[in-house]
Amino acid sequence: MARVMCGINGFLVSANGSVLPDEGLVAAMNNAIRHRGPDDGGVWLSQDHGLALGHRRLSILDLSPSGHQPMMDERGNVIVFNGEIFNYRELNEQYLPGERFRSTSDTETILKMYARFGERCVDYFNGMFAFALWDARKEQLFLARDRSGKKPLYYTERNGVFAFSSEVKALLTLPWVRAELDEEALYHFLTFNLMPPPYTGFKAIKKFLPAHSMRVTRQGISHYAGYWDIGYTDCTALSEAALAERVLSELRTAVRYRMVSDVPVGLFFSGGVDSSAMLALMAEQTDKPIRTFSIGFEGVAEADERAHAAAVAKRYNTDHHEKTVAREEISGFISHIVEIFDEPLSDTTAIPIYFLAELARGHDTKVVLTGDAADELFAGYRGYRKYIELTPAYRVYSRLPTLLKRGVADIVEKVRPYSPAAEILRRAEKGEELFWPGASGLKESVKQVMLRSEFLARSSASSSNAVIAGYRREFERHRRNNKYLTELDWMCYVGYRFVDIERFLFRSDRLAMAHGVETRSPFLDSRFVDLALSVPFKWKYLDGEPKHLLKKALEPVLSKDILYRRKQGFCVPIEDWIGHDIVGAVESRKRTVCEAFPIFDAERLTDLVSQYRAGNKHVVGSLWTVYFLINWLEKWF
Repeated sequence: MARVMCGINGFLVSANGSVLPDEGLVAAMNNAIRHRGPDDGGVWLSQDHGLALGHRRLSILDLSPSGHQPMMDERGNVIVFNGEIFNYRELNEQYLPGERFRSTSDTETILKMYARFGERCVDYFNGMFAFALWDARKEQLFLARDRSGKKPLYYTERNGVFAFSSEVKALLTLPWVRAELDEEALYHFLTFNLMPPPYTGFKAIKKFLPAHSMRVTRQGISHYAGYWDIGYTDCTALSEAALAERVLSELRTAVRYRMVSDVPVGLFFSGGVDSSAMLALMAEQTDKPIRTFSIGFEGVAEADERAHAAAVAKRYNTDHHEKTVAREEISGFISHIVEIFDEPLSDTTAIPIYFLAELARGHDTKVVLTGDAADELFAGYRGYRKYIELTPAYRVYSRLPTLLKRGVADIVEKVRPYSPAAEILRRAEKGEELFWPGASGLKESVKQVMLRSEFLARSSASSSNAVIAGYRREFERHRRNNKYLTELDWMCYVGYRFVDIERFLFRSDRLAMAHGVETRSPFLDSRFVDLALSVPFKWKYLDGEPKHLLKKALEPVLSKDILYRRKQGFCVPIEDWIGHDIVGAVESRKRTVCEAFPIFDAERLTDLVSQYRAGNKHVVGSLWTVYFLINWLEKWF
């Protein structure tokens, strides 16, 4: 078997385009994402068709040349592929009997499935993937991204050339693609600390949507649409025990698929419910010690779970490794992050994940599983209770006269301008959604005072509520066909569609691949997602217990002291360790940055710093957002 994690690149020149496919251009793109595939690289050109394809390879299974890409089949079709098709053996047996394979690669399975089913081949794939496939007969490029968006894909159309890549930075190596700041995207970033799709922060470059496919000819993009949506099933008649049994069975299958590798498979391990579930189910699949990796911060004992993680690891006889991050290791860390995150993501938990990936690679581990997404799918946050309790009153308050609501919001905003209450009242005034998952950046009310009036004028048509409202419309379509869905199911839906995909998967992919490490997320198996989102909310958050149904499902494999230990959360000591550095950087660079990028009001940044020094803890998150953005702008523009 030859499976690879990697990076893919390429471009297709229009019939009237002046650019010629050039190996040097593709080599530069490959080199920009060499970290994604340090083991091998390849380029394929067709001058006649104006096509260039590039690939970087991180070998996971079968290090032989049989998996080398770009890969061509006997029909002349060519593919560059990043990811894994977990069910490729079943596909070979069921749909491709008698086919002659020249390799043991799932890449070749994609080519043969495409030859049989055309663009509908993606309907059959259970995996994590982004690929571009050249159809020699039709003279068109077919691109697709997996259902949960585990593997990244970006594209641009400029000067008669369509180009794509696994990362933004590779597209920026092309001489006709300029780094132009997208101010609308920036407005949303300031709210969410991430880029909602299709934004990337660059005007010319777009993010390929999960579960979508695209057809490109030399006349341009001819088709771009979704090929999958969440499959809700009415589970309201099932008992708690029956649902728990199904959840455990599907999760076992998802883990089993992701254990296939010819190199050791490790685990990012905190000792919490989600990572412990991964460990217990991984242990069922192998008789070899599983490599577990944990991290803590020097001198922050109150938020350090390493002792608990080590105790759980000992029960399972893992090959356990841990690291203590020292203060000096993160003081200059932001320069690494903005290099990795060419599409910006301001998230302090990037710090432990970066060092976990470094730790794993230092112990010769290229593949790790994570417990990402369980909290969103199964309502794992105690903070959800606030929304559950507040929603009825919020709905009533939202129906009051607008002038009354505006007056109340103005008063609270004046007294407590950075408080959550001010933001909630302002949303109610505008008739917006209450629940904005992932909105950890600047509140809308704060943006109105911190951003320059000219920037606000240019962004007057922008509203970050529009991002959430888009997901709400998607959910309401499902709700019309599935009457049993409740307001609380909305929280899980948007948590999966927005936070899991755009924050957690992006974060783990970039930080791990920066070290040549692949992450796999069993909770985001599409079949498991269908089931998890179909579980009635009453079983998810029962008697004040988050993730109730998931914990019940795991009782056969995990002890109750692990399952029902209070969630601690991972606390990064940003304020204690580098709060002074952040404040100093914002103060010293604010005028230069505000002149080069007319976004922030320099005087308001001064006020933000003053608020922090006066002890207002509400502004810490805003300061981190500004600090990250200053560094990101200076790096990429």
